Amino acid sequence: MQKNLGRQNKLPTQNAVDEMKKDLNFKQRQLNDAEMTAAKLQIEVEARNADLDKISNLESRIDKEMETVAEGINKMEDEMQNKFMRVDDLAGQFEEEKVRLVLIRQMVEKYKAKLSQQVNYGTVKHETRKN
Repeated sequence: MQKNLGRQNKLPTQNAVDEMKKDLNFKQRQLNDAEMTAAKLQIEVEARNADLDKISNLESRIDKEMETVAEGINKMEDEMQNKFMRVDDLAGQFEEEKVRLVLIRQMVEKYKAKLSQQVNYGTVKHETRKN
């Protein structure tokens, strides 16, 4: 019992308890505000990380497209150089093709003439049989 009486003298006053409650409420509000701020900051971090991932993906796509464009440019430059260097070869090929087509035209004209003769012969023969 003497212990309880000793403790009773050490208890804080009503004003001190009220002050402690005010401090507790204040600190609880600060804690809630800090937790809310931390949650908002976490959301912000996640959004920034998502943006960073998008930028990284975009960079890789741009790099790939740049490689493709560079390959296309190199191919076109190579084609231009090779075509202009081969103008004489191409002219020779054109002349050969021209001669070949002239020969084909002559053969077709001869074939046409022979075919026309056969049609005339067939017509005459048909008319003769008919009469």
